[in-house]
Amino acid sequence: MTDGVTGNRRFPGPLRVRRLGPLVLRAYPPEHPTADLEVAITIVGLAAILAGVLLPLDTLAGLLPPCRFHQLTGRPCLTCGTTRLLLALAHGHLLEAIAWNPLVAVAVLVFLGLVPVAAVQWIFRLPRWRVGFASARARWIAAALVVLLLALDWFYVTWRGT
Repeated sequence: MTDGVTGNRRFPGPLRVRRLGPLVLRAYPPEHPTADLEVAITIVGLAAILAGVLLPLDTLAGLLPPCRFHQLTGRPCLTCGTTRLLLALAHGHLLEAIAWNPLVAVAVLVFLGLVPVAAVQWIFRLPRWRVGFASARARWIAAALVVLLLALDWFYVTWRGT
């Protein structure tokens, strides 16, 4: 189906819309352009899992250059401890991984948790759920919370001295 003017393909809107407080959940059909997100999450996630299982990560981590931010300022950067966090996760040490950098650890774990969900949606061509904000105010509150979480995480990493 094209729009008749430019020849661009038109995609249907969301199949379902649900509002949950300040959030809006939309279910899009598998043909929607945003469906590529599930493919990317599945491929990148499976590659990351395979790398964690098959590659000699301890050896490869030693080849990484030192952190430029830490070298210039003497302070840890926002993602300080991520390499050690990933090594701890690859060895199955969840609490150690979280201790290195809690915010990055949660982000990595959420991403890894999305991998099987994305794979099932992609393989079985299920509707793709997308989360949005119901209002501009909700977006500003979410942005403020993200900044607060980043600041708290950086304070923790600085306090820990990683």
